[in-house]
Amino acid sequence: MDSHFHLNYLPNLKQTILNSIHSKVKVGVAAGVWNEDTLENIAILTNSDFNDILEFLNRENYLNSNFQISSNKFSCFLTHGLHPMHIHEKWLNTDGSENIKQITKDFELFNTILKNHLSNIWAIGEAGFDLSKDVMQHSKCKGLAKKQVLELQNIAFEFLVESAVKYNLPMILHLRAPWQYCYERIQWALEKGVQKIMIHCYSGSVEELKKLSKHSIFFSFGGVPTWKQALKNREAFIQCPTHLRLLETDSPDLPPEIPEIGKLPYNEPAMLNNIANILAKYVDLSPSELVDQTNKNILKFLGII
Repeated sequence: MDSHFHLNYLPNLKQTILNSIHSKVKVGVAAGVWNEDTLENIAILTNSDFNDILEFLNRENYLNSNFQISSNKFSCFLTHGLHPMHIHEKWLNTDGSENIKQITKDFELFNTILKNHLSNIWAIGEAGFDLSKDVMQHSKCKGLAKKQVLELQNIAFEFLVESAVKYNLPMILHLRAPWQYCYERIQWALEKGVQKIMIHCYSGSVEELKKLSKHSIFFSFGGVPTWKQALKNREAFIQCPTHLRLLETDSPDLPPEIPEIGKLPYNEPAMLNNIANILAKYVDLSPSELVDQTNKNILKFLGII
């Protein structure tokens, strides 16, 4: 089960879905990036080209029941979020000031989508913080201090926390910012009533993971710890408590690095098998045992078991 991928960003979507079904990766969490992306994902479901191979799982049908999936379809858990890497693009004017009108408009549309499609939305996210070069070197962020960018991203974060609490949904976080700040914001979210949190594509240290795991945070790992040079990330995967460890692809991004072949040029949910095959040996498990463990954990995160 792929704990995090981007359905509407996958190239050659129909073939990619068929690849996953053929590889027996038949379930995935389709992450939301912005309002438009959630609507694109919903539109895919209504496209007749995908009727026979794709389904979105309905919360009303699966919560508190025996979880079963279709044998011949790829099943999606849909999420709905406002990704921190898009916030400056959407919410800043060219002079670096906040576009309050656009922020209000995006919040209103977010709520409308959530209410209209609540039965198919399983989590709030992606949400979080990002101070990577892609953000800080953007033309709209020039002249802004990192603190100002975090404050803008925090507007979205707090709004999404409120949504998660209101509808009793778990949260999926994207974190590329100082970990002490992220830790404080996670603590705040838990105090506000968020029940479950996943940090997708975890990139922090073992020490930070141990600190966060005391709050029963889930940690998802994808292609990065398979990279030869990713020693810190691989050690975090190894040290992650078994009951909090998840597997993802984050496809189409961050493909795995295959021994004797190298880093693959693309990523898709079917590549979860490659990731599991490589990472299982680091935790003294067979690939199937690792997949069974992480599958149970994502179902726990989503509230199914």
